[in-house]
Amino acid sequence: MSKGKRIVVTIVVILVIAALITGGIVAYLWHQKNNLTAEVQSVSNLTWYYSGEEMTSYGRVTNDFYQDVYLIPNQTISEILVEEGQEVKAGDPLMSYDTTLSSLQLEIKALDVETLENKLILARRELEKLKKETPIPDRDTTIPEPEPEPDPITDTILGPEPIVDVPVQKDDATGAYYYISGDLDTALAKSSGTGTPEDPYVILCMPGCYVEGAYLNALAYSEEQMFVRLQIIQPLTNTADPDKFWEINSRQFNGMTFSDDAKWSVETKQPVVEEPGDFYVDPEVEFPPEPEITEPEVIEGYTASELAAAIKKAEKDIKDYDLQIRKAQLELEQMQNVSGDGVVAATVDGIVKTVGDKDNPPQDGSPFLTVSGSEGLYVTGSLSELQLGEVEVGQTVYANSWESGMNFEATIQEISPYPTENNNSWGEGNPNVSFYPYTAYIADTQGLKNGEYVDLTMTPSRSGGEANNSIYLQKAYIREEDGKSYVLVADENNRLKKQYVETGKTIYGEAIEIKSGLNMEDRIAFPYGKTAKEGVKVKEDASPGMYR
Repeated sequence: MSKGKRIVVTIVVILVIAALITGGIVAYLWHQKNNLTAEVQSVSNLTWYYSGEEMTSYGRVTNDFYQDVYLIPNQTISEILVEEGQEVKAGDPLMSYDTTLSSLQLEIKALDVETLENKLILARRELEKLKKETPIPDRDTTIPEPEPEPDPITDTILGPEPIVDVPVQKDDATGAYYYISGDLDTALAKSSGTGTPEDPYVILCMPGCYVEGAYLNALAYSEEQMFVRLQIIQPLTNTADPDKFWEINSRQFNGMTFSDDAKWSVETKQPVVEEPGDFYVDPEVEFPPEPEITEPEVIEGYTASELAAAIKKAEKDIKDYDLQIRKAQLELEQMQNVSGDGVVAATVDGIVKTVGDKDNPPQDGSPFLTVSGSEGLYVTGSLSELQLGEVEVGQTVYANSWESGMNFEATIQEISPYPTENNNSWGEGNPNVSFYPYTAYIADTQGLKNGEYVDLTMTPSRSGGEANNSIYLQKAYIREEDGKSYVLVADENNRLKKQYVETGKTIYGEAIEIKSGLNMEDRIAFPYGKTAKEGVKVKEDASPGMYR
């Protein structure tokens, strides 16, 4: 055989062998593909159920937790049971209140809540009524005025003029007020004192000074208790009259509401009854006939602009009452959390860091007593005052580490009754409301270290909302290809195929919203492993799904 023929034969043999190998591989792959089986589950069995009322914030993980004890308003401290530096265990008594009036104060606070709830009900009814109103045409408020005529006898028939409001609010020389309006901040800014019982705010007043009801309302509904002394002065000597003053404790008006334009005398501490001035009339002088004035016809109802303003006011009243109720309920819960004998107990194991003076408690809103915990990891987040009634101690919070991306569960240990200035919440809430800090304990801390920052997510426990029909799948079931997300879904022939989907937000750091491309009846497979290929046969997976 010639050399050329041997080369041709060799090439042919190689091609035959290659073809056999290729055919064998193809046959093997075809056989393998047709014998592989992927397990699938229905989307309804895998979706995470979510109420859609997610609360989000962030916080820094720390191995130190502070239990801050704030004093309950209008409660008297009976005894301090610990001292600074003392080690305590959860449940150990820290301090006690005088319970002589505690039952009455609880009843009063509960009555405050009930009163506000009734006001809220009435405000909602008023809003419903206004929304059903049909506007009336705009009114013609023009009243024809008679032609002015000279009256030469006016000066002879009228005696002294009636008393009218003083046009000037304050005397520049003495700094004393002729009357005090509803502007609480302005009056206090010009006063001396700190607002405590021992050092009240002192506001100087001229003889005959009166206080408007709006000012008393501002005192009654002030957030913090304050003491004010309205002091009458002697103008000639510019000194205080020792017998003429009015000392006011802002809490003495709790539950009372005054007419804004009512006037109360500082000297008598009683409402001012205005009487018309005394007039002298000469019997020999005849009065000219009074001109006839035609009053426009009064149409009952609201014009379009009046109705819009009334609806806006009713909506504001509802919002205000709702916030007041939440705050009052929080104060009531704080009072109820004190045991029947008035004892406040430690909630954590730790060391007593600070203890206040029961005879001179802090007036700046700072905690009276603080216990520093020493075990475990804690994180502090914040929630809106609109959410105060929907979150409670013992509720679960989901934490997602900024560094590792790992997820952890934490349990709320404490919700502060006082708002914080450093808000770390975000989302769809009202940015103008106050935010309250809460502290949560992380039991399983493997993979989490002190000082890390985490995103915090939770769903209200008392929202009353029902799960919606949105689909939320665990991240592991979703893959990306060329910037697009897809899942492996079973087709009508019971084989896997790629199904591209539109994704939305992530919840709890673990599940992604599927906005389109998938429905609850679809069956999907885990998209990793040797069976995660298009065309692979499917079978039902009998294992339980991911209910949340």
